[in-house]
Amino acid sequence: MSDGQIPDHQMTDGGSTPLRTVDDVVDACRASGLQGWPLVDLATSLVHRMYTRYSCWHLWLSPARSLAAGQGCSTQYNLALAQILRRLGLSVHVVHASRVRMEHHPWFHTGHTWLQVVCEGRRLDVCASRPGNRAGEVAFVPITEVRPFRRLTHLDTTLALAPIVVAGWWRSRLQRRPVPRWMYRPFGQSA
Repeated sequence: MSDGQIPDHQMTDGGSTPLRTVDDVVDACRASGLQGWPLVDLATSLVHRMYTRYSCWHLWLSPARSLAAGQGCSTQYNLALAQILRRLGLSVHVVHASRVRMEHHPWFHTGHTWLQVVCEGRRLDVCASRPGNRAGEVAFVPITEVRPFRRLTHLDTTLALAPIVVAGWWRSRLQRRPVPRWMYRPFGQSA
């Protein structure tokens, strides 16, 4: 969304409700009456819609604060989605691969965090990064081993990326150019 405004959610009764927090998304999902994979897809699409900017500048934000701010990276938006899905009673595994094949990303920014959700006897990949993502249909392919996401994974990826982000930001400022799109761009668009 170009204006940076987080949209309201259109309820099944024709009304709308503002989505600003994890609680708001949980309430909207419960009010939908959906279950199973349709519920997972609704939660995924609502989280996606709440983000207006992909941002590596805001690595310090918790998943809930990132969701409320509408900006963050895969660790933040997918961990927020994990909180929502768990509160809806689903079994969620957070995973990470150090390299995934997706659109045009620089070599040093190819890691990705996403979810594997267990529902109706199946375990499917779930990611809020693109508007068309659905359970089992995500816009990336892991090319290294998929590993469980741990606190140490979060620390490692943040510490590895932070100096590159800072250097890229300063380089952009000194050269009076926009920051690279891999670092900050409208959410859901390719780098």
